[in-house]
Parts: sequence; C-alpha cells; structure tokens
Amino acid sequence: MEKINKGELLFGIHPIREALKNRKRPILQLYILENKRPSRQVEEVIRLAKANNVKIKTMEERLLDNLVNGQNHQGVVARAEPMQTMRLSNAIYEAAGKKQELWLAIDEVTDPQNLGSLLRSAACLGFSTVILPQRRTVGITPTVHKVASGAVETLKIVEVTNLTTAILDLKDEGFWIYGADMDGKELPKVDYAYPAVLIIGAEGTGLREKTKEHCDEVISVPQQGGVSSLNAAAAGAIIMYDMYSKMKFK
Repeated sequence: MEKINKGELLFGIHPIREALKNRKRPILQLYILENKRPSRQVEEVIRLAKANNVKIKTMEERLLDNLVNGQNHQGVVARAEPMQTMRLSNAIYEAAGKKQELWLAIDEVTDPQNLGSLLRSAACLGFSTVILPQRRTVGITPTVHKVASGAVETLKIVEVTNLTTAILDLKDEGFWIYGADMDGKELPKVDYAYPAVLIIGAEGTGLREKTKEHCDEVISVPQQGGVSSLNAAAAGAIIMYDMYSKMKFK
C-alpha cells in the first residue's frame, strides 16, 4: 500500500481539478511541469489553484516522475491535506429524511484500480456514500484517486472497523442491504428499495459468508460465459447502473 508523508499526493488533471473545485480539504502545493506550454486543462488547474491561493511550483520532469513513482501525472501533481473520512453515525444522520439514498460498501477489495473504478462509477450513478473497512481493503491511495478521476472528492467516505457491525447498524436504520455475488439472484429478477447499500466483495472470491448472511438480497450479473467472471469493478458498475435505472423514478 502506498504511504504518503507530509500530506497526501494527488496526480493527474481530473483528481486535482475536482479537489480544487470541491474544496473539501486544503491543497497545500501544486507542482507543474517546467519548460512546457501547459494544455488548456492544466491552465484551468492553475487558475483554480491561484483562486484558492495555492502555492505553485514548477518542477523538472525527472523530479515530477520521482514524486509519483513514474506514474502518469499529466504534468500536474498536488500535495493536499489527507482525506477526511466520516463516522458511520454521522453519515446516517446526514442521510436522515432523504428518500433516495444509494450507498456502496467495499468488502476486501485490494486492487487500487478496481477500487478507483468503483468509486468513479458510484459518483456517476447517484451513489452518495462509500463505506470502507479499515483492514483488508485498499485505502484511498494516489492511484485510487487517479483512477477515480476526481470522484473521491465528491463522495462521502465512511471508514469502519467492522463491516458486519456497520451492516447491522444500517439495517437497524432502515437500509436495505444488497450483496453482489456470482451465486445471487440475477439482476432482471431483482427489485430494489430505498435507502439501499450495495456491497461489492473481493476480486475472485466475492463476498465473505458472514457478509452474505446479513444481506437482504444477494444479487448477480447474468453472464453468457467466455471468461470465468467479471472483475469487481465491471460487475459493480453494471449493478450500480441497474439500481440507478430501476430506482431513479421511484
């Protein structure tokens, strides 16, 4: 897992732009590639940084590459205050009275590419809140930020010590719990109810049995074959769209 010291590193145009636009946390420094005419998108990032009184420093390409371990930074890197997570009780309180709450919970997803893609899909498909266990699940790393393309800055991130306990608390508050698993009911046969939480399990193994026990419904994406199964991000995106499309006008 990536370790970030003295603030959290963000890289790539979209994550940094969204962080500057949403202002959920301070951006401490913006680094841009020197000796290169910035693209329009990078110019927009620079304008937003100046509007937020962010310090801007040019940096040669070699040093910028080293900052992000050679990953594709698109000529912009930022150092930000660490992402602030919410307590579950506070997230439930903020959701009280809202009729169309969709939440996503992650159960042992360890690939940052998958988690980033799931967060991006969640933000695009009307999910407001994401629950992340503190252990056995990848955290919000710079790679997750980059793959999520700014979605992290628009979602409420709830960190819990025990996902099972969180599920039980949510059920007590009237949430319907849907778990994604290959052995579940196929999507065309599923009806959903608000407020809803979708749980996505680990790559390859799916949901833990203990998690399944507490789901109101275990659901699956029907498949024709050809590959062993969809990965967590692809299956999650399909199910989130199914939930969004069926529930949007309820």
